[in-house]
Amino acid sequence: MMVVLLIFFSCKDSFNPKPVKIGEVPAPITKFSVKSIPGGAIITYNLPEGDDVRYVKATYTINNGTTREAKSTVYKNTLLVDGFSAAGEYEISLTVVGVGEKESTPTNIKIIALKPVHQFIIDEIENENKMYATFGGINIDYQNDTESNLVIRVMTKNAQGNWQVAETAYTKAKSGRIKLRGYQPVEREFSVFITDRWNNKSDTLIRSLSPIFEKQFEKRLFKQYNLPGDTYTPHTGASRARDMPVLWDGLNNRNGSIFHTRPVDVMPQHFTWDMGVKAKLSRFIFYPDVNADNTTVFGAGQPSVWELWGSNNPNPDGTFGSWTQVGTYRSVKPSGLPLGQISSADIEQCLKGEEFEVDPNVQGYRYWRWRSIANWGNLSYIYMSEFSFFGIEQ
Repeated sequence: MMVVLLIFFSCKDSFNPKPVKIGEVPAPITKFSVKSIPGGAIITYNLPEGDDVRYVKATYTINNGTTREAKSTVYKNTLLVDGFSAAGEYEISLTVVGVGEKESTPTNIKIIALKPVHQFIIDEIENENKMYATFGGINIDYQNDTESNLVIRVMTKNAQGNWQVAETAYTKAKSGRIKLRGYQPVEREFSVFITDRWNNKSDTLIRSLSPIFEKQFEKRLFKQYNLPGDTYTPHTGASRARDMPVLWDGLNNRNGSIFHTRPVDVMPQHFTWDMGVKAKLSRFIFYPDVNADNTTVFGAGQPSVWELWGSNNPNPDGTFGSWTQVGTYRSVKPSGLPLGQISSADIEQCLKGEEFEVDPNVQGYRYWRWRSIANWGNLSYIYMSEFSFFGIEQ
């Protein structure tokens, strides 16, 4: 029986992995410097001598009580510690780890974290008045120079007076604008707060704002208005191509029919329509074509750059002398992927439509001209599903 037990315990011990080699206990970090950054610091240090040193680790606790570790191999001499929710002084423990996970005596140091990005942005929105009323709702502008991953949540009160989420934006863009639309021109409360990838939450900014009145212009009043030099003939070789009025049939990009110019046309190209009333625009929504297999999304003839022109008395010869350029607009692909590659966010934006604001100093016009400058596929034709225009009559 004793022999059997000895064999059993011997086998049991063999199942526990052991380091191939156990080295000497490394010397601790003695020389270091600290550079403060938003929400953390970069620690630069001198590695102790010794062939058995494998890496250096920093151990610290962020504000929600979570303990984090950052590690750096012997091929580097810096460590990034981040995730702190507020500016201030924090304690970091630096440990040198050698062969066999032998650890040095910890070196406890102090770092100064600067104001973290999520808190910096909410303060900038408040102090620089970047949350403001506009036509049909509000805008919130933000600057994210570090391109940090952020979630920006905007809320407003429902009919029962309870806060509810109106918009959630996931972003790492350097700058952006969050737009809330569809609100009546009466004062109401809006709030915004920001969280980072460690779920640190900023203060909540609350503002009482009165959206400016706007309406969507009635598409039943729109009429095709062909002038010399316009490009409006549909592509006969495309089964889904229709005449220009498909752009205001009210079906956005869900009926399959599109305005599709001919491959023999050239870029830039333009077409003209009568809006039926003198319209001072606040914004418009462009609906690209989204076909069954999504191959048209941010590809081929989908416009990428275009101009909008307005006139109240177009010259019958079709020249631009009687027209005023309202603005130049660029479509932005959310994913940033190269041509031929798309993400679910790209498809979602095309289905939803891409919104563009119009300079509020632009006067009202009845006749409008869309001038396509470029498309995503660098082709000679364009295709598009619909557009909607908002503003006030003059």
